[in-house]
Amino acid sequence: MATARRRYVPAMSDASVKAKTGRDWKAWFGVLDRARAARLDHGAIAAILSTRYRLPGWWCQTVAVEYERARGLRERHETSSGFSVAVSKTISTTLGDLFDATADPARRRRWFPPGTFAQSTQTKGKYLRGSWNKTARLNIGFYARGARRAQIAVQVEKLGARPDVDVQRAAWKQAFKTLQQMVEAASG
Repeated sequence: MATARRRYVPAMSDASVKAKTGRDWKAWFGVLDRARAARLDHGAIAAILSTRYRLPGWWCQTVAVEYERARGLRERHETSSGFSVAVSKTISTTLGDLFDATADPARRRRWFPPGTFAQSTQTKGKYLRGSWNKTARLNIGFYARGARRAQIAVQVEKLGARPDVDVQRAAWKQAFKTLQQMVEAASG
């Protein structure tokens, strides 16, 4: 488990969490402190929220993660399998052209960040998945965003350390700039 290194800032406002759950962050953290949740793993914390307080699954996860972050048990971007980062870009092109620029290995090499992608699954026009640099996972999703606009979203999972998040974010942002230039020039 991680230790607190930065000042904790919740991912959503007190007003939002209270409107959906009936309690703000301070109240939820008090409930969990009284249950000695800081000694529990994530699943046990979520189970308390589900069984005792009848929170729906998504809210159990959200409150448990925020509690872990607030108590220094989890860092931002940390998951049970390492660290994760997501980067997306909307580009002036069709969904098909954006997918093809990613699915075709020769075209992909022209813009992908340095690394090794071993594709495991794909659904045309929707997603590509596979290993990234042998230890991480890469999930690439594609979404239509109107006439001749499409979005690509990359989720890099199972990163080994917090600094990897920043490295991957920067690499993918730069790669998406190159991709944008490539596909917009081709559709010119």
